[in-house]
Amino acid sequence: MEHPTFSQAPMPVQSFIPFTEDGEPLFLPRRSWHVSTEAWTLWPGEFPEDWDTIASGKGFRILGRIRDRYHLILECESCDGLTAHKIYTLRTAQPICGACHLRKIKATAQAAGLIFLGFHPEDRHFGIYRMECSHEVTRQFGLIERIARGEVSARCETCLIAREEDEARRAGWTRIGRDPDGNENYRLYRHSCGHEQRIARVNMAWQQCDCAGCGQSWCAKQSAIYLMRITCQGQEVLKLGFSANPEKRFRHQLGLPKAAKVEPIRVIRVTTGNLACRLEKAAHGDLTRRFPDSVVPRTEYGTFLNVVSEIYRPGLLPELLKTMDQIAETASGTD
Repeated sequence: MEHPTFSQAPMPVQSFIPFTEDGEPLFLPRRSWHVSTEAWTLWPGEFPEDWDTIASGKGFRILGRIRDRYHLILECESCDGLTAHKIYTLRTAQPICGACHLRKIKATAQAAGLIFLGFHPEDRHFGIYRMECSHEVTRQFGLIERIARGEVSARCETCLIAREEDEARRAGWTRIGRDPDGNENYRLYRHSCGHEQRIARVNMAWQQCDCAGCGQSWCAKQSAIYLMRITCQGQEVLKLGFSANPEKRFRHQLGLPKAAKVEPIRVIRVTTGNLACRLEKAAHGDLTRRFPDSVVPRTEYGTFLNVVSEIYRPGLLPELLKTMDQIAETASGTD
C-alpha cells in the first residue's frame, strides 16, 4: 500500500468563510475551522479602549466582537484582511493575519510550480496542492519552501508509480508496491513466473534484473554466506560475506598473498544469490550500527586484502556467530 501522504490527498480545508455581502472572507483560527459558518455572527457589546492600543501595537484594528464574548474581528493594517481571533490571543501573543498568511502560502506554491488548494484537515504542517500533471498531493509547507528555493524538485507519486509500472511491464515484471524492508531505492516486483523479489528501482529502469526464481544469473543460483578468519602480516581479521563458491572466493578472489592463512569458520547454504545478498547486507547494516568500533578500517588491511569493507576485529566473533545463527534460521524459513 502506498504512503497516504503522497498518493491519497484528502479533501482540503479552507481557512476562511464568506463574511460580508460582497463575499469578503473572514479568516478563522485554525482550531476553529470545524465551527459552522452560522456560528460566526456579530456579538453585541463594547470592549475596553486599551484593547485598541494593544491591537494597534500588533498591526491590527478591532472592528467588533464575533461568535461569543471571547472573540474579536481584527483588521490587518497591512492588507485590510479580516481575521477572527480570541481576545486572549490578542492580549498575550502576536495574532497572525489569515489573509497575509494565505497569500504567502499561495505565492510559495506558485514559485514551486504548484497550485495551493487548501489546508490538510488533520495536520497543520501540511497543505493540499495540485501539480502540473493535475494530480493532487499532500506536502509539508517546509518542503514546498525548499522546492521554491530550488533545493529539491517536486515529484508526483502517482506519476512515479505509473512510470515504475510501465518500466516493470517492459521488463516482464509487475510492480507490487514499496519495498517491504523500507528502502526507498527498492521496490517489490512479481516476475511473469510468479516469483516476487525486491529490485533496485534503477536496475528495473535499465532492465538489469534477473529473476531469482527462474533466471540463470548469480541471483537465481544457489549461493552461500560465509564467515572466515584471515591471518596475514601479523594481523587477524574476520570477514562475513556471500559467494556462490566460497572456496574459490577464499583462495583466488580476495587478493591474499600465499603466506596468508584462511580459516573458514562457518558456511550457510542459501537457495538463491538474491536472498544471500539481502541477508548479508542486512547483517552488515546491523553489525556496523551496533558495533562501529569493531569495524576494521581499510588502512589496516588494504595491503593484503582487496575488499573495501565488511571486515571485523576478532573480538566480535561471538556476535558474528549469533548473526550466522540468525541468518541460518531466516534462510531455512525462506522459500
